Amino acid sequence: MNWGVRIGEPRSASEVFGLRSSKSEIRNPKSAISLALFSAVLASPFSANAATLEICEQELQISDSTFPNPQSAIRNPQSEIRNPKSTQRITGRVEDESGAALPRALVEVHDPKGKVLAKTRTNSRGEFVLDLPEGSYTVDVELAGFAPLKDQALEVTQSTPPLRLPLEIPSIQQQIVVTATNTEAPLPQVGSSVTVLTGDQLLRDGVATVGEALRRVPGLVLVRSGGAGQLTSLFVRGGESDYTKVLIDGIVVNDPGGSYNFANLTASNIDRIEVIRGPQSALFGSDAIAGVVQIFTKRGTSEGLSPKPTVLVEGGTFATLRYGGGIEGKGERADYSAAFTRLDTDNNVSNGSFNQTTFTGNFGFVPFRKTELRAIFRAENGRTGVPGAWAFHRPDPDEYFHRRDLAGGVLFTHFATMLWTQKVSYTVSDSRQLSVDPADSGSFVPEFQGRRATETAFDFPFQFLNQTRRQRVNYQSDVTLPSGHLLTAGAEYERESGTIGDPSFEPLSALRNNCGAYVQDQWALYNRFFATVGVRLEHNGNFGFFAAPRASVALHVREASGRSFWGLTKIKGNFGLGIKEPTLVESFSESPFFRGNPDLLPEKSNSWDAGIEQGFGGGRSALEITWFDNRFRNQIGFATTNFTTFEGTFFNIGKTRARGVETILKTDLPRRWEISGGYTFLSSRVLESTSPLDPAFAKGQELFRRPRHSGYAELRWKPGSWTFGATGIAVGRRVDGDFSGLGMTRNPGYAIVNLLASYRLSDLSSFFALVENAFDKEYMEVLGFPALRRHFRIGLRFGL
Repeated sequence: MNWGVRIGEPRSASEVFGLRSSKSEIRNPKSAISLALFSAVLASPFSANAATLEICEQELQISDSTFPNPQSAIRNPQSEIRNPKSTQRITGRVEDESGAALPRALVEVHDPKGKVLAKTRTNSRGEFVLDLPEGSYTVDVELAGFAPLKDQALEVTQSTPPLRLPLEIPSIQQQIVVTATNTEAPLPQVGSSVTVLTGDQLLRDGVATVGEALRRVPGLVLVRSGGAGQLTSLFVRGGESDYTKVLIDGIVVNDPGGSYNFANLTASNIDRIEVIRGPQSALFGSDAIAGVVQIFTKRGTSEGLSPKPTVLVEGGTFATLRYGGGIEGKGERADYSAAFTRLDTDNNVSNGSFNQTTFTGNFGFVPFRKTELRAIFRAENGRTGVPGAWAFHRPDPDEYFHRRDLAGGVLFTHFATMLWTQKVSYTVSDSRQLSVDPADSGSFVPEFQGRRATETAFDFPFQFLNQTRRQRVNYQSDVTLPSGHLLTAGAEYERESGTIGDPSFEPLSALRNNCGAYVQDQWALYNRFFATVGVRLEHNGNFGFFAAPRASVALHVREASGRSFWGLTKIKGNFGLGIKEPTLVESFSESPFFRGNPDLLPEKSNSWDAGIEQGFGGGRSALEITWFDNRFRNQIGFATTNFTTFEGTFFNIGKTRARGVETILKTDLPRRWEISGGYTFLSSRVLESTSPLDPAFAKGQELFRRPRHSGYAELRWKPGSWTFGATGIAVGRRVDGDFSGLGMTRNPGYAIVNLLASYRLSDLSSFFALVENAFDKEYMEVLGFPALRRHFRIGLRFGL
C-alpha cells in the first residue's frame, strides 16, 4: 500500500517520541553507542521492515579516531564519554527552501579537523537524531539533485535547539515519490522510470481530467472514443489497456482483472499524480503488469482549523461549464480537505452530452503522540450519451452510459519506535457501470470516404450492468537496518465481487478471494549507489500461487558540483515480472456463448529497462533516455469450441512483445522561457494472436492502437505574473479497426496544438484561457469516433 507516508504536516522527532533535544542526559556511559546497538537489535527478522516516519537510515557511526576502543573509553575516567553531562542528543530536520521535508538525506558531523564523527540519514519526514559530546562541529548535508549544504556550524551544548537544515531547490525541481517503493524516496535515488504531475500544474494549465494530464507522459498513449466522457483507455509501454494498476491514495480502482476507464476521473482536488512505468507486481500484485498510476488527493495545509475556501468556475465552447469549490484547514492534531466539482458539456454532437459530479475528502487526526488516523473518500458520478461511431453513420439518438464510482478507506499508523513504523488499512472501491440503449433506432449501412460496408448494420435495445467491488485489508511494516538498508514487508487480503450482465435477467454473480505477501529492501551505499530488490508471493482465487520479483538500481556516476555545466549523471536499470488475473467474466461466466474458464493462468510480463539521466546547464536542464523491452505471454483470448452452436470459451493463447526508447527533455532558458518534451519509439509485434481471424490482431501485426511514434512538446514563457504556453501532441500511424465492415485496419497519425494564457492574481487565485486543437485539426483517436475540433475554455480560481 502507498498510504500513510504523508500524514498531515510532519511533527518533529521530539514531538513524536518525547525526546528532549537539548537536555537529554546519558546516565550510563555505554549509552554513547546506544543508538548503534538499538539498530542492531531491530535488525532481527522479527522486526523486518522499512521506516516511514522513522529515521530512514538511523545508523550512528562513530569513527575509530574519536573512540579507538569503546571499552577503554568506558573504563577511563578521563574520557569525555565518561562524563554523562558531556553528551547531548541533537535532533534536526532537513528540508528544501519551501519547508518540505527531504527524506534519506545524508547528514555528516565533522570535528574541527574535518574528520567524520557521526553520520545518519533522515527519515521520511526529513528528521534525524544524533548523540554528540559537547563541543564545536560542522555539519554537511547531501541529497542528489539538491545543492549540498557544507560546513554548517554546530555548537553542541545543553541548550542546543533542534536544527533546521535547508537545501537549495535546483532550477528543475526534484520530486519526492512514494509509489515506486511504497515509501518516500527522493527521485534521484529511484531506479524506476517515474513521472510526477503536480496538482498546481494541472490547475494552472486548465486540465479538467486525469486522462488529459497523462497525455504528457512519455511511454503512455491515451485513446478516447470521441469527446469528453467517452471510453478512454491507457496503454503503457505497449501493454494492453488493462495492464496498468490505478490507485487513488492507495485505493485500487481497477475492475477485477485490470481494466479501467479514465473517462470519468476528473482532476478535482489532486495534489499530484505519480506514474511508474514497468512491472510493479512485486509491490502491487495483479494488474500492475505494465505500470502503476497513483493519484494523491490534497490534504489540509493552511494554518488553523478555520475553513479556507476556494472557488473554481470556467466555461467555453460546446456548452461547457465547470464549477466547484473546496475547503481545507490544519490544526495541531487534525487536518482536512474537501472539494466538489461539476462538469457539463455537449461535445458538439447529438446525444454526446457529458455530465459529471465529483466529491472528495481527505481527513487526518492524531489521537495520541505515536498514532495517526486518516480517512479518504472520493465519489464520481457521471452520465454520457453514446452516439457511437458516428463518422460511419448517424449518431445513435438514445443510447447512454451511466457510471458511479466510490472509493474510500481508513488508515491507522503506529510509530512504534524511531526506526519502526506499522500501518494497517482497510479500503474499498465500488463501481457501477450501466450501458443502456432503450429503443431500436433503425438499420443503416456504414459509409466513410467512399467506402461502403457490404452488409447492413442494425440497432437493437439492450442494457448491460457491470457492478464490481474490491475490498482490501493491508498490513505494512517498515524498519531501518544497519548499513543503509530500509526494509519493507507486508501482507494483504483482497475480496473481489461483481454482478455482470443484463439486470433484467439473471446476471453473473462472482466472488474471488486473493492473498499476498511482499518484502522489499532498499539499500544506499556511499550516497552513490541505490538498489531496491523485492518479491511478492500472490495467491489468487483462480490461478493459485505466483511469485513476482523485481530489482532496480540507480548509480550516480557523477554528482552535481556547484554551478558547473554538467550536473548529476544517473545510470539506472530495472528488471521485473508482472502478472494480471483474469476478469470475472473470463473466469466465472456460465453463458455457453462465452463460458468462463476456471483453469486460466495469469497473463504475465517479463520486462527490463536501462537508461541514463543527465543534468546540464548548471542545474537548469535534464535529459533522460531509457530503453525498455517487454515480453507479454499467456494473454487471454476467446475461441469458438463449437461452430454449430457458436459456443466458446477463453484460453491463454496470446503472446506479444513491445520494446522501444523513451526520451525526456526539460530545460529552463533565460528570460523566463521553459521547454520540455518527450518522444517514444515503440516497436511491437503480435507473436501469437488472441484473435487470428481478425486482420487487426493477426500474427506479425503491430499491436492494436499503439503507435510506433508518439510525443509531446511544451513551450512556456513566464513574464511576471503571466504564463503563456503552447503544447503540441503528436501520435503516429497505428493499427486500428472500424468493426463496421469497411475493411479499415490503419488509423492515420495526427498532431494538434493547444494554447494557454494564465495570470496569477495571488497565491490562491488565478485566471486562465485555453484553446485546444487550436488549428482545428480533423482526426480520430479511434476509427469512427471524431475527436473534438477547435474549442476553448476560460476559467477563474479564487481562494481566501
